[in-house]
Amino acid sequence: MTAVLSMRLLTVFDSSYGPYIGLPLSPTWEPTSAHLFTRKTADLIVRDLNGEATDTTGTFTDDGTLLFTVEPGANGPGETITVTPDEHGRYPIGGLWWWDVWGDHVPHTAGQAAFARGAAEYQQADAATSLPQPLDGLYTMGREEARRLTQHAAAS
Repeated sequence: MTAVLSMRLLTVFDSSYGPYIGLPLSPTWEPTSAHLFTRKTADLIVRDLNGEATDTTGTFTDDGTLLFTVEPGANGPGETITVTPDEHGRYPIGGLWWWDVWGDHVPHTAGQAAFARGAAEYQQADAATSLPQPLDGLYTMGREEARRLTQHAAAS
């Protein structure tokens, strides 16, 4: 029998980033658990982290490989982590910082909420017309991103 892991809405712990739509690689939750992300979401994660004063930065190589560089500091000597996309172009990202489940406890904008709602409702009837512009477009973007991520979500 084939089980399908459902996607999660995530943020970096103690931040207002995201929501990032991730597909868990494990049925158990840990704050450092790896999740699969589309290239579009991986780009957003890198942009958010590179825009902050953190000890981790990300860059994409010409072949699409994602490199995270962790600077030396209190947490260790520093390292570079290579993230190669899977056969469907999804990036397994985890173990570099703590994830948090994105929800009402995370400070967010109306746009982030519309995107998250679209992602959460991607298998339901489209409710974009019930939202004002530009929230309807963000809702639709969330639906499309969740659909892209989960189209190959079957796991054994």
